[in-house]
Amino acid sequence: MPNILSRLRTMCWAWTTVILILAASFGHAAAADTLRIGTLPVVDTLPLLVGQTENLFSEQGLQVELTPFQSALERDAALQSGKLDGYFGDLLNTVLLIRSGQKLKIVATAFHTHPRHRMFGIVTAPGSGASSPADLKGRQVAISRATIIEYLLERILAAEGYGPDHVAKLEIKKIPVRLQMLLADQVPAALLPEPLLTLAESKGARVVADDRRLDTSETILALDAGRITGDATLAARFLAAYRQAVDRINRDPEAYKTLLVERTRFPMPVKERFRVPVFPDPQPPSPEDVAAVQDWLQQNGLIDTRLAYDAIVRVDQP
Repeated sequence: MPNILSRLRTMCWAWTTVILILAASFGHAAAADTLRIGTLPVVDTLPLLVGQTENLFSEQGLQVELTPFQSALERDAALQSGKLDGYFGDLLNTVLLIRSGQKLKIVATAFHTHPRHRMFGIVTAPGSGASSPADLKGRQVAISRATIIEYLLERILAAEGYGPDHVAKLEIKKIPVRLQMLLADQVPAALLPEPLLTLAESKGARVVADDRRLDTSETILALDAGRITGDATLAARFLAAYRQAVDRINRDPEAYKTLLVERTRFPMPVKERFRVPVFPDPQPPSPEDVAAVQDWLQQNGLIDTRLAYDAIVRVDQP
């Protein structure tokens, strides 16, 4: 009898060990499929929101956790401290992060300029008297320096036939402050994103030039390079779900306005006036877009050497 009891105890311990190992294994697998994505409360994050709320990511075996930040600075700090597995950002900032040692790879363009949907523009104050880019000669335009905002200002001016010295750049980093000062006629002009352009127009300001004439990636999605390397299917599954979200939005953009209003920093007074944009198929930014950003960064003394395209962008797209 003691031998039988001893054998039973041994078998129980063996099965307990197997169960614990399997539980640990399944727990590890679930954790491996979790993606923590840092976002900003802006219009072009809408496909991420749709992918999450309509369970498109979970259908691909992914648990995507979207963490909104009020500023790019806060988002980048979380990324650099290892709290995120990827982020929504812009091409310029991503190049700088990768150069600083952050292991990131861009997997897709989130928003590309579109001839029918502006996303950024130069807007003049209600009392400025400026109604065209020509009227801004030598006048201040509020921006944030060394960011996508300054880069797009110069690209928009160039599309209108003007060099970067056509205007005087005024540093006002916080976008809400930039808008307030514009509407109070404390600055003659500013570069703003949508839907704040539409809000400014509703209060008497005038958009004199915008990004619709450009042909460039503006915002992107990037994932941790180690995660992509460790799981060859991860980026493909993420992009498959994201592509579904883009397709759903583009079939009926206005159907997603309520979600946009609820989950982003959207000004309620322009809810009816603003039109939800169409989104691009999630392809990586072109080599020309990446080269243009690195050219600008070099010209402005923000980098001294260039990175190869495949050091920035995931090139083995599905």
